[in-house]
Amino acid sequence: MRTIERINWEIKNEKNKVGVRWLLFFIIVPYLSFLLATGRATEIGTANIFNWYYIIAVAVFVAFANLWVTWIILKASKTSRLNPSVKYLTMIADFLAVALVMIPTGGSDSMFFVINFVVIVSNGLRYGLRVAILGTIVMNIFYIGIIGFQTYPNQELQNVQKELLKLGGFWLVGIYTGYLSLRFEILRGEVDHYQKLLAEALASQK
Repeated sequence: MRTIERINWEIKNEKNKVGVRWLLFFIIVPYLSFLLATGRATEIGTANIFNWYYIIAVAVFVAFANLWVTWIILKASKTSRLNPSVKYLTMIADFLAVALVMIPTGGSDSMFFVINFVVIVSNGLRYGLRVAILGTIVMNIFYIGIIGFQTYPNQELQNVQKELLKLGGFWLVGIYTGYLSLRFEILRGEVDHYQKLLAEALASQK
């Protein structure tokens, strides 16, 4: 059973994630518009999907997801109740948004590739090993999808070893981040236990 403190902690985390999303939104959307307007976008795959409709679709998706989360947070702040699935849904939405941004900016070689690690680490440290592992699995699925689109229709993947190292890096970062979060939870529990014992000992002496 989740405590009020835990729920408030998750509400605060989701508020922080909303702020980071808006910051990235107002940086990346103009950058994608600049790439399209100047013709500097990297085309991958056989279909030219990168156009103004693509940019608008990505922008609407991120904005709608952020507004939806903001609405949920406002309700949760009043009732002190937050559905546990929110953190999973927002994490998946973040990975999907990153994948959509990577497609027209180089695919597997996109400079936005590193944002995936930021999502894994931030969610893993906040929510623990289970979320870190799930995030790593979701990220792997989206990344494999990007590679599949990038190599269509020939399906000839260059530098297989490099891509395998990237996937291995995802797992290494995800599991290690989850482990650190788990250790922190254990240590925090021990500190709370000793503080409780100390308080009881002091109270018994009065």
